[in-house]
Amino acid sequence: MGDRVELILSIASTIGLNGILLFLIKRFFDRRDKQHMALSEKQAEFYRKIETGLETLRLLSYARMSQEIERLLNKGFATPAERRILNEMYKNYKEHGWNGDMDARLSKVYLLRTDHAPHSDGCVGSK
Repeated sequence: MGDRVELILSIASTIGLNGILLFLIKRFFDRRDKQHMALSEKQAEFYRKIETGLETLRLLSYARMSQEIERLLNKGFATPAERRILNEMYKNYKEHGWNGDMDARLSKVYLLRTDHAPHSDGCVGSK
């Protein structure tokens, strides 16, 4: 009878020890998973902010390029320096993978004269 009790106690203590070990291991991995999830959520929020910032930059770039194109078209000519600046803005805009109607609008600027037309009233450049 004593052997049986010892066997039962050995089995119970082994099961108890295994249960405690399993509990501690599970607790360790649960904590690690929670930390990983919290970090993943922070990273996802960070990337959402980056995406929002890039979208804002895209909108601002588009608006600024639109303003400059309209200004030059209304003026009726574009100097080489103005075209160079506009071209740099356009390259940056395209490098971000953004597209829209800028190709067609920019081609209108390239068709403009390089400088203003001489006055036809005889005052400037007349003989």
